[in-house]
Amino acid sequence: MKYLYLLVFLTVYTSLCFSQSTNLSRRMDDYYQLERLDILSNRVSDSLITSLNNISRKDAVRFLESYLESHEGKLSDKEIDEIKYMISKSGEWASNGDGAIDSEYPVLKTFYKKQPDLININKDDYNLVINPIIYYQKTLESAFNKENLFVNTRGIEVRGSIAKRVGFYSTFCDNQERGPSYYQYYVQNRKAVPGMAYYKDFKDTKTGQDYIYAAGAIDVEAIRNKVNLSFGHDRHQIGDGYRSLLLSDFSANYLFFKINTRLGRFNYQNLYTELIPQYVRSGDKLLPKKYAAMHYLSMNVTNWFNVGLFEGIIFGRTTGFDFQYMNPIIFYRSIEQANGSPDNANLGATFKANTSLNTVVYGQLLFDEFKFAELKAKNKWWGNKYAFQLGLKIADPFNINNLFIQAEYNYIRPYTYSFRDSIANYTHYNQPLAHPRGANLTEWALIIRYKPMRHLYMTLKTFYLQQGLDSSNIKPSYGGDVFKDYDFHGKEYEKYMFNGFYTNVYFNNINASYEFRPNLFADLGLTYRVETSKIAFNPSYNSLQFYVGLRLNTIRRQYDY
Repeated sequence: MKYLYLLVFLTVYTSLCFSQSTNLSRRMDDYYQLERLDILSNRVSDSLITSLNNISRKDAVRFLESYLESHEGKLSDKEIDEIKYMISKSGEWASNGDGAIDSEYPVLKTFYKKQPDLININKDDYNLVINPIIYYQKTLESAFNKENLFVNTRGIEVRGSIAKRVGFYSTFCDNQERGPSYYQYYVQNRKAVPGMAYYKDFKDTKTGQDYIYAAGAIDVEAIRNKVNLSFGHDRHQIGDGYRSLLLSDFSANYLFFKINTRLGRFNYQNLYTELIPQYVRSGDKLLPKKYAAMHYLSMNVTNWFNVGLFEGIIFGRTTGFDFQYMNPIIFYRSIEQANGSPDNANLGATFKANTSLNTVVYGQLLFDEFKFAELKAKNKWWGNKYAFQLGLKIADPFNINNLFIQAEYNYIRPYTYSFRDSIANYTHYNQPLAHPRGANLTEWALIIRYKPMRHLYMTLKTFYLQQGLDSSNIKPSYGGDVFKDYDFHGKEYEKYMFNGFYTNVYFNNINASYEFRPNLFADLGLTYRVETSKIAFNPSYNSLQFYVGLRLNTIRRQYDY
């Protein structure tokens, strides 16, 4: 009964966050250590599919245990302890069924018996983990000296499994937030909080938001170690890049049904979702729906080279989901054509090469729409809508342990992700489903992560973006705003990059996070962001921010867009 009382107490007093759930978010502080070890293995893994985020805790633990076994006698005691510490945070999936590290001093002999978890119940046929979520961050910004900038989150996460065949998680958080100046402009311009769904003004102000975050899913292993079925409310990302041009985790959560099939070197994922098209905020009402069907096939062609094939369809129907797209193995484009070509079809590919130099080269390619003859003519036809990414990850360069460097370039042609109507464009809940800034852009990114000691995580991020923007009051569209109908594209040819109102953004952030105990972090950081534009509706910003925060069982809120 005491567990029930605690659960009720936490549910009532800490409602609704970015928790850790039964998956590992790529934004978690130690997630990059998984990628680092994957690179140091000098091969592509059959169990750790890094192009599919979020990675399940089960797959992560399986990979870490395999890494320990294959490197037995080659790792220092410190490296072994680091890996076991990572396994401990998902200890319920350890091969012995109980990999979480015991606490020396549990609270009241009941709570924190295991270091990472408030409650950790591990039985032969089930396990249950319950953790509170607490996060408060205070920010000072040069552009808004008089405003109180903050993030305030309280919540709870519950995760577990039954007979190691059925997994589940649920996360609820109540949030109040007043972000930096460009975040506030985004919310007012798009009528959306990045990464969130419904919101209301905080204390009747236009600069702060009050919103609930909820995520949850149930995962069933239909065929042991082969086929998994997942149903829930969350978000996903495809690709090895920091940004994704195929499907990113920038937008709000959505209803999904996922089938994941793994056969040796092949991993095949089907994703069916229910989305919200762009809408005008008003009083309480039933929001319209649109839908997406996507599949992604990942293949380890050799021990060091992986390729992936992606296809996605976004469509709207007044009658609900079009069940013709439920076929998990058919070429979606053929169905779309048979329906009269009313929907937005996208094709894509990924690759990842793990070299013998502790380096991974990766990339993505997306075709939204194009004609080869027009592409070959190089006449900048408006309908040649495509995007590509090229990136590099280096683990332990210069023999510096726990140093991780990532460099990335993204290129997105004008009108990519947009459609002839506002229903089937590549968006959800007034937010893009791919790059946070939309299209008609190029972006350079450099991310350096370093762990100089066991509990200290340091990160440096630098982004430089160039983009041609649209004006909400001007037609034709210049191709940067993915919410605009592309029927207003104007002339057919000479659609060069950055057509429209030229804007550039320079973003730089340095952050230090110290982990006092498992999943309890203190953050300290400095952000400098400059956005220059020649149009009044998109003001230029010169933002210098200093922040400090404390968080438990959650990731840090980031404004790197």
